[in-house]
Amino acid sequence: MDIIIIGDLMSIYIQLLLASLFWGSNVIIMKILLKDIPFLLLASLRVLLSLLCLMVYMKWKNVSFQYQNKRKSFFIGFLAIYLNFFFTFLGMNEVKGIDNAFMNALAPMLTFVFSLIFLKKKGHKYEYIAVGLTVFAFLLSIHFHIFSIRLGFGYLFLGMVLYIVSNVLIQKWSLSHSLCLIFYELLYGLLFLLGHCIFINQFHIHLLFEVSFFHWFLFILISGIGFAYIQVIYMRAIEKIGAFRTSFFLSLNPIVTYIESLIFLKEDFDWLHFIGFILLGLAIVFMNKKTKHQAFRS
Repeated sequence: MDIIIIGDLMSIYIQLLLASLFWGSNVIIMKILLKDIPFLLLASLRVLLSLLCLMVYMKWKNVSFQYQNKRKSFFIGFLAIYLNFFFTFLGMNEVKGIDNAFMNALAPMLTFVFSLIFLKKKGHKYEYIAVGLTVFAFLLSIHFHIFSIRLGFGYLFLGMVLYIVSNVLIQKWSLSHSLCLIFYELLYGLLFLLGHCIFINQFHIHLLFEVSFFHWFLFILISGIGFAYIQVIYMRAIEKIGAFRTSFFLSLNPIVTYIESLIFLKEDFDWLHFIGFILLGLAIVFMNKKTKHQAFRS
């Protein structure tokens, strides 16, 4: 029994690591494409491509598109897709690639707080240690300049809060962690994004033809197929190990993004960011300590 449980945990952790690779790389390709494409049009394209990939997969697997909780999926799509993408892409224009990804370092702390509020969760000492390390890592990333944070950080922070709240609500409402929920979440979010894009006159299709074939290939692979994969894996992970533990793998995103930022965006190496990455790794170790103890006791 213990071997099966540990094997399941290792499987979901490996899948989350791959999801983090996609997510971290996505920041780079988005930063590159935002130079040529309006942010709401780019956000809409990303969701549309992910929706199409998921629809093809569901057809291939003969997964039914019938879903009983469409109203709640509508609300989740509004928060996790539309508002999250709007504020994230808005902030992405104003900060560096590494700063964009490092905002995810706050995800465990926020998820923990919202879990206490909405799920009546009781914290464990390892969780508090992990959250403390995460917060300190984030402060290092901004060089402790709390009162001089740019507006872009505020947009990114708000987008992340909305995404985490939606994940906690999925758990609170006991929604089935299914492909159907993700499908309708993406569908409703896309409708809001497209409507907003047209309303503020960012729907400039001709600009898409100015993007190179290689960048389109990366966009389809990482931001389209990759984002669909991320949604599926994170949904399964929340079901298996909870929203709080799943959120800790968001902390791996900055590591991927930072390495790729140095290579592709020519950003400068920062020792404080590097130390922050080490602290993020330690935070994940502390969080997994509790999970391993629970697995052995089962």
